[in-house]
Amino acid sequence: MRRVLMLTRERIPSAILCADAPLTELSRQGKLKYRWSRPAELSREDLAWADTVVFLRSDSRWEAALSKLAADSGRDTIYVLDDDLLSVPRELSSGEFYARESTRSSIREVMGNCRCLLSPSEELLGKYGGAFDRTGLIEEPALGGGEKSRRDDGRVVIGFAGSIDRAGDIDRILEKALCDILGKYGDRVTLEFFGARPTLADRPGVRHIPYQTDYSAYQKTMASLDWDVGLAPMPDTPFHRCKHYNKYIEYSAYGIPGIYSDVIPYRRAVRHGENGLLTENTPEAWAGALDTLISDEPLRRRLAETARKEAGSKYSLAAAAALWEQVLAGEEISPDDRALARFELFRRRELWAETAEKIRLYGWRAPGKALKKLLRRRKGRPL
Repeated sequence: MRRVLMLTRERIPSAILCADAPLTELSRQGKLKYRWSRPAELSREDLAWADTVVFLRSDSRWEAALSKLAADSGRDTIYVLDDDLLSVPRELSSGEFYARESTRSSIREVMGNCRCLLSPSEELLGKYGGAFDRTGLIEEPALGGGEKSRRDDGRVVIGFAGSIDRAGDIDRILEKALCDILGKYGDRVTLEFFGARPTLADRPGVRHIPYQTDYSAYQKTMASLDWDVGLAPMPDTPFHRCKHYNKYIEYSAYGIPGIYSDVIPYRRAVRHGENGLLTENTPEAWAGALDTLISDEPLRRRLAETARKEAGSKYSLAAAAALWEQVLAGEEISPDDRALARFELFRRRELWAETAEKIRLYGWRAPGKALKKLLRRRKGRPL
């Protein structure tokens, strides 16, 4: 039976949706054995257990070294990518990190050591897939959710859910349209922002809900929100074209009819007027789409119902797990663990190199924290 190990620094939403949830489901079905680990806590025994190693958004020297060890020992190596990490815009909070040559070099090395590239983005597979032996299109499942109760007080609650990095998109794309809508409808319309805090969040009557880094807590908050319309603005840039339509899947799972920017990721999933609305990124177009859904409750219900049914079928956990099962099907793997004799040497070398890099970047604030982390890693304790 295939033994799959996923490596990721934390169980962030990308890790859960792209790999952890489908692999856990396949393990539950008895089709494979599955574990996940933080790279910093990985032992030689952990790596020896696996015949397939999944590297999710890996971007560090140690992860690059692990990908080489896994490949040299004959293990199947898979890189999962849901963002174009080599093209992250500088203005994003992670932009500086991904612009560093050390980070970019590590990403390229992991790519070079992995046999397979998996992504929910056809654009990413097209851009980088030629460098891999095989590629596969995976899907992020609709987790949680359920049908919303209908409110009959005449109010319409419009919401946006997304990370703090998305505040700029709201300011640039939606601010004027939302101000026009608030001016037109007054108290009949309520705005809520979950996570991102745009300029509008400071306006009276607009509610901001702090972002939840724990995905289970995030899901509970989403389930508690009573939204009639979900917003999904996205700029039309080369970086954003490589993104996924995951916001459509999320809103659909919770029975929220959405308005989506008419850009490549959303065009792949949203059928205008059937399971959502697509709109150009102009204030006039967004205001018009909002006006349509605010004034037409039957349309909101139809869009929500169609999208919710898709979330339970096309984007179900079982469907996502089946895609992973196809990727993992094939010839038996027979690892040769002699290459793992270098594990401790690689570990010491890369951890010291990582510490030196942090000192170079951050000065002498780094050594104290780095030494504590190093000692905890040597003892096999979590950070």
